[in-house]
Amino acid sequence: MSRRPAAKVKSAPRRTQAERRQATRESVLKAAMTVLVEDGYEKFTTTRVAETAGISRGAQENYFRTKNELIVAATRYTLTQAAAQARALAARKARSTDPIAAFLDNSRSFCFSPTYLALMEIVSVSRRHAELAKVNTPVVREFRNVLDDIWIDALCAAGYERASVTSLVKMTHNLLRGMAFASAWQSRKAEHLKMLEDWHRIAVRELKRV
Repeated sequence: MSRRPAAKVKSAPRRTQAERRQATRESVLKAAMTVLVEDGYEKFTTTRVAETAGISRGAQENYFRTKNELIVAATRYTLTQAAAQARALAARKARSTDPIAAFLDNSRSFCFSPTYLALMEIVSVSRRHAELAKVNTPVVREFRNVLDDIWIDALCAAGYERASVTSLVKMTHNLLRGMAFASAWQSRKAEHLKMLEDWHRIAVRELKRV
């Protein structure tokens, strides 16, 4: 009985230099956010980021030369990823039975994440560091508007009236930012969840259909 020749295993296509550079850059940005979460701004060093990313300090400096440049790039990368996730979820849930719940859950998950608390620290630090504020504040403001617009458009697509939706989304995000800030020194998760349940009931009752 003759044996069939073993099938050849196809090797993965080699990445281009541009793809390798992009992958390394993303590794550095993810490592930077990890270090921010674990160490905070004051103890943040580019050396530790390079170690976390598994590359040399010199290789990292090919992408980001200063601490602030790296922090701002990591902030933009992280917020861009969060916006992409929100956009995908909003598109799926716009026609669901309870798009308001999806909006609240997505916003709560992000605002209570360790990453968001690290970003809040950078915003706070920016008040004392003019150069950091100059480059970081526009990024944060841009994302705030983007996230608002994603959910405003999604809830309007679900049939709610734009003016009431706009008010709800902006109030919700401000509410969650306050909760997230308080959670930095107070552990009241159960209380916060109860407040959001109440907020959900209010939103369902008050939002107007077109």
